[in-house]
Amino acid sequence: MSAPTPPRDRTKVRDTVGISLIGSEETNVAVDMVAELMPEAKITDHDVFYKIERDGMLSFDMNELSDRLGKPYTVHDFLVNMTSYYGRIVVKDHEIEIHSEILPERFRD
Repeated sequence: MSAPTPPRDRTKVRDTVGISLIGSEETNVAVDMVAELMPEAKITDHDVFYKIERDGMLSFDMNELSDRLGKPYTVHDFLVNMTSYYGRIVVKDHEIEIHSEILPERFRD
C-alpha cells in the first residue's frame, strides 16, 4: 500500500496568467508582438494553437495589432481566436487585458 499523498498548500499565491489562441495569421502576429513587447512571457507552440503565459498581466492592443497586420482587427476578432484564458479578463473597446489580481489596481477606490 502506498503512502497517502500530503495535502496541497493552497495558500501559495499564483501570479501567472495565460491565454490560448487558435493558430492563424492574426495569432502569429499577436504572438510576435508579445515576444517583442513582453520578452519574459512564455510562448508555447502546440501546432494548432499557442499558449502564452506571463506573471502579472497580458495585454493585447487591437490598434497595435491592426497596424502590424495592415488591416482592421477588433476585440471581437481577437476573441474568436481565443480558446481559453486564466486570470481576470478585462475587455475594453480596443484592448484585452488579463490580470493576476482579483481586482486590478485601476479599478480600486
